[in-house]
Amino acid sequence: MKLSALSAAIAFALFLPCTTWAQTSTTSDCAAHLQAAQKACGSAAASACLREKMPDECPLPDARSALERITVAGTRFGIDVQKYPGSASVLLPEDLDAGTDMIQSLKAVPGFDSGNDGGRALGQSFSIRGFGHGAENRVILMQDGVRRSANLFSNQVSGFGMDPVLLKQVEVVRGSSGISYGGGAIGGVVGSTTKDAADFVKPGRELGLEVNYRFDANNQQQIYGAFAYAPENRPFELLLFAKQAARGNLRMAGDIVENGVERRNETINDEDIDTRFIKAGWTIGEGHKLMLSHFDYRMDVVTGWNSLYHTSAPSQSTGPVMGERVQQDSVLSWRLNPPQNPWFELSANAYVTRGWYERGYEHIDLYYKNEDKRWGFNLQNLSQFTTGNVGHRLLLGMDYENREEGALYLRDGVVSSFGSIPNRYRDLGVFVQHESAWLDGRLLLQLGGRYDRFHRQVMKVDADYDNSRFSPRLGLSYELFDGFNLLANYSEAFRAPSPHETSSSGPLNIHYWYLPNPDLKAETSREYEAGFSWRRHGLFTEHDRFNTKLMFFNGRIKDMIRLVVDYGSVSPGQSEYVQYQNVDGVDRHGLEFMMSYDQPRWGTSLSFEKLDMEDVKTGKKSPGAFADRARLGFHWQPFEDDFSVSFDISHWFRPDQNPETLVSRGVTYWYVRQPFTQSNLQMRWKPQNTGVSLWDGSLQFLFGINNIFDQKRLPAAGVETTSRTGLGRNVYFSITKQF
Repeated sequence: MKLSALSAAIAFALFLPCTTWAQTSTTSDCAAHLQAAQKACGSAAASACLREKMPDECPLPDARSALERITVAGTRFGIDVQKYPGSASVLLPEDLDAGTDMIQSLKAVPGFDSGNDGGRALGQSFSIRGFGHGAENRVILMQDGVRRSANLFSNQVSGFGMDPVLLKQVEVVRGSSGISYGGGAIGGVVGSTTKDAADFVKPGRELGLEVNYRFDANNQQQIYGAFAYAPENRPFELLLFAKQAARGNLRMAGDIVENGVERRNETINDEDIDTRFIKAGWTIGEGHKLMLSHFDYRMDVVTGWNSLYHTSAPSQSTGPVMGERVQQDSVLSWRLNPPQNPWFELSANAYVTRGWYERGYEHIDLYYKNEDKRWGFNLQNLSQFTTGNVGHRLLLGMDYENREEGALYLRDGVVSSFGSIPNRYRDLGVFVQHESAWLDGRLLLQLGGRYDRFHRQVMKVDADYDNSRFSPRLGLSYELFDGFNLLANYSEAFRAPSPHETSSSGPLNIHYWYLPNPDLKAETSREYEAGFSWRRHGLFTEHDRFNTKLMFFNGRIKDMIRLVVDYGSVSPGQSEYVQYQNVDGVDRHGLEFMMSYDQPRWGTSLSFEKLDMEDVKTGKKSPGAFADRARLGFHWQPFEDDFSVSFDISHWFRPDQNPETLVSRGVTYWYVRQPFTQSNLQMRWKPQNTGVSLWDGSLQFLFGINNIFDQKRLPAAGVETTSRTGLGRNVYFSITKQF
């Protein structure tokens, strides 16, 4: 569909004559009811609370199935994952506790890849539908609506600066369909929401206290405590949270051979991680609430200079790198949702955030700091109404962000210049999402668009970069028969060039002499998705539940920005000239499949993902190869509610490499050319109904083994001689008690 035609369709849908919203409980309504019930009960609430608040005609979803959840990140309003015409996953707290940080916790999500690192909390590699480390600005990361930098222009991804213990929900939208969040949503969107005080308070109580201790045999441990005040009939609530964690040397999977000698594969590491969080709420009136929160995440490290790639110890002459990585967010949120008024579900956020990484060698006079400071706001309103027999949900919103990036490099008291830093981003976006429900809710049509105006300025350079972009989206979900949905989506996304890409100048490293390029164009992604979903309750027996979803995707990313080397050139620094340039595009296509089958006491799940990305001009893999992956899971609950066992196995197939080798400094390296398999086990026990007050369901024991058989796993984009073989076997134990 041409842009002008789509714009006309959006305008027509928005300005239809309307009446007051009053729909029967269609499948779409059940999704809205579930979202409201989850907000009221809190993510940690028992299923009894959800049953009480859900209408009788709406079935209660199975918390174990990732396909029976509500996604907000895709559209900014809630929609059943099965009805969302794109690829999205929703993770709850029980999905996040196998790992100790966010990137580890997201490993099971189709389309998400990780592991090309030394396992440190400070520096980790990730990829969402082809883009991640090295391309972080093509992925949007958010916590409570606040965007943050993945790497702070410093190669340190550090688990997104999030703490999974604090999160009530994490959503991963793959591909370009998350257009309503603006520039950068080419790879996808990761949106997380922090817990509230009610998530730490037992039903019927005003005060709550939760404590936890976790021990990981692979040299990690943590302890946290949370105090909460959340009375049901009083206007104020308060959450105080503190956590301390430590990581020492980390065992990687398998030994390695180096210079003909086999040695233990271990990452030299020393990290102390502290998280502090406070959230206060004031219920001004029914449906009217104000929230204020402050998040402080800091990491003191003794590591190597490039901790992402180097697992070995620093040299004796320099000593280790002493550093600190910090992320601080302050967020003020306002919600207005008057009862019995479908026209207003208004929300506004204002925030100030700051992240930095500063470090220096122990034995050398060197200081290096990267900093990212932001402030901004976002505002949106959701209206629900009907026109005849057609139900509508209309979302209107805008956001603004002012971002400043800085760096300081001091060597023996001499300041180095970066050319592109300090700089400033100023981004303004206006967006609309409209969903119409036809044929008694069986047909959902989603029309959306976002207009962005962005400005990039380098403080030391006169030339600025200004541009704008309109990004459309069209989604369709049609329930062909009971529980079976046909899905289709078209979306466009973009990424504006960074100041580093437009303005880098001079000898920024020993290898290259950078040339600025203020004429860079924004990258654009056009992507088509199509597939189906099927949900069936009572497929073989009265109480079983079957869910499946298959999505194919195909698209092209135009005007890709890459660092182009002028081979053979000689700069004043006796190095080669390089420049960021728009080059031929990249074709991206593949599929993602998920299936689950659940009985009251057991269940199984299966997923398969395939991703290929090729340079349009050369046909080579770009930005690197990816291995197809299949994942099989099984869970068993032998007793009523208090004990469960889960097991999963992931298999990465042999990748299709092109090129197959890499030549560096005269040495030929082979890209990964073998398959890998890893398995995990977890047991969860919540003693209850024993007559002992201590064991009332508020005590939880968690035991697990990650990578049971200590198997290596090398991401397909790397070479097979690397020592970064993935974390080795890890046995962990956790105990949590809520008072």
